[in-house]
Amino acid sequence: MKTVLTIVISLVWALWFGGLMTIFICVQSLFSHSRDLAVQANPVLFATFERYQLILAAIALLSTFAWILLQPSRWKTVLFILFALAALGAVVSSAWITPRINELLAQHLTATPEFRKTHGQSMMTYTATAAMLLIAGLILPMTLLKLNRPSPANPRA
Repeated sequence: MKTVLTIVISLVWALWFGGLMTIFICVQSLFSHSRDLAVQANPVLFATFERYQLILAAIALLSTFAWILLQPSRWKTVLFILFALAALGAVVSSAWITPRINELLAQHLTATPEFRKTHGQSMMTYTATAAMLLIAGLILPMTLLKLNRPSPANPRA
């Protein structure tokens, strides 16, 4: 069971972090290619990604929690906290920030201070989520190494 959980957690982390990097690259690429195309496509990209991200966040949290229950460790707890913070960013973005941006877009209010402020909040939230996942990705291998390295106090660890 531990092996299945470590595989699931590793895959979910890779899909989530990779998805965030892909959305950053695609959005920038669309804007540099055609602003009009970006204005039309980005709301669809973000809506799709945010649903995907929430699913991955739920799987990451549940899998990591189960992993902690099977074999508690400090590193796993830190990993869970990082996933929880990243999930919080995903929820805030999906529930509050992106809907407000979409309202302002629909009202053609993209040149307003409120749009710039909300867009800035979105950028900060996505960047913070990516940072939490990057740190989690750095901790994950250490957690796996600790799992596979028996300690004198716990030879079955």
